Amino acid sequence: MTTRRRIHPAVLDAASDLRKGKMNRRSFLRFATLLGASVPVAYALAGCTPEAAAPSTGGAAESGSADSGAAAAEATGGIVRGGTLRVGMLLQQIDHPARMSWVEAANVVRQVGEYLTETGPDNITRPYLLDSWEANDDVTEWTLNLKQGIKFNNGDDLTTDDVMFTFSQWLDEDIGSSMLGLLSYLDGMNSVEKVDDYTIKLHLSAGNIGVPEHLFHYPAIILHRN
Repeated sequence: MTTRRRIHPAVLDAASDLRKGKMNRRSFLRFATLLGASVPVAYALAGCTPEAAAPSTGGAAESGSADSGAAAAEATGGIVRGGTLRVGMLLQQIDHPARMSWVEAANVVRQVGEYLTETGPDNITRPYLLDSWEANDDVTEWTLNLKQGIKFNNGDDLTTDDVMFTFSQWLDEDIGSSMLGLLSYLDGMNSVEKVDDYTIKLHLSAGNIGVPEHLFHYPAIILHRN
């Protein structure tokens, strides 16, 4: 049975402002998706068709066909598994993933971890490790729903224990992550609640619509709990 996702009341108000010309379409789409509306729903409320926009990093592009993919695989001899990939890049030393001081460092850490969300070149933030999120009316409580069936490269399942551990690293003053300042609306781990193995609630000291975007900050890669 499919659960119908709640549309935040502020999204409906913004859709009205869009129709009245008080808000442009780009701003509306960003606003609606940050408040948990899916991309198709946001575009439908805006009265337009979703544009094909590849994520800024990570996931597969939304355009192309199976035939073109098959032709490319045939031209290169198919998928080759194993072997060694050598990549050259400038990189600072990484002493702690939560304390990365340069965005390029994330290219290395992403070999063993990923982000909860992803903001694309169209300025829309989409779920990545998350399946969805929802905010209450005054955006002081955010429910984060993890995708199920995701595994780390050692075979362990991704669960809220990993997310809780990662938040504890971000919010530890001794570690000094830039996430600590970005998430200043959280009162330490007292504001992060594990609901079940795939659900977390964030209790904010003040409303903030930017939470999903903040979860794509470059040191916000989710780490294995161990």
